[in-house]
Amino acid sequence: MTIPRLQQFATGAVVVLLLIVLFVPLPSCSNEALVEKPAIVKHEQDAQAEDQSEEQLLQKKIMVDIKGAVKRPGPYSFRLGDRVQDAVKRADVTAEADTHQLNLAARLIDGQELIVPTKKKGRSSKSKSPKKTAADVPKGLLDLNAATEEQLLEVPGIGPAKATAILQYREDKGGFATYANLVDVKGFGPKTLENLKAYLIVY
Repeated sequence: MTIPRLQQFATGAVVVLLLIVLFVPLPSCSNEALVEKPAIVKHEQDAQAEDQSEEQLLQKKIMVDIKGAVKRPGPYSFRLGDRVQDAVKRADVTAEADTHQLNLAARLIDGQELIVPTKKKGRSSKSKSPKKTAADVPKGLLDLNAATEEQLLEVPGIGPAKATAILQYREDKGGFATYANLVDVKGFGPKTLENLKAYLIVY
């Protein structure tokens, strides 16, 4: 082979290599762009959706009617998640109020009637009655994740055993995600859940 032909062959080989380098993408770069970018975008979208959900939850308002031994009784507006102690401060209890009978750490419930009891010698104004009457039925829906044992016992159809089972479930599972989870508690079947819808809820 002559020298001019060798030069032509070498030149052609260089041109082919340049075309391969310029126009054939590396597989690793292509896969990285296809896989990692959508994953990053989805993560950012999930984070934004979670922030918006929390913000909407904090903005939700509830109404509570405060009565009893308070200086300023009446309906008050609160934020979802506020506690009984927040309601007591707003209504300004009287000197005769007995706040020890209240669970100040309990969450307020929309439509709840909060009665601040008064102190009485020998007997409490919040004494229990052996039989439930219409006045004992809660006025607002009780939150399964916040109701005390005393509040649960006021609900028709819930006795000491079932109230204890609800509290135990809350402790073991960290709370109720939905009202339907009540069927997982011992002693509560579908028919019982249907009857308790008028008294219980999960916020």
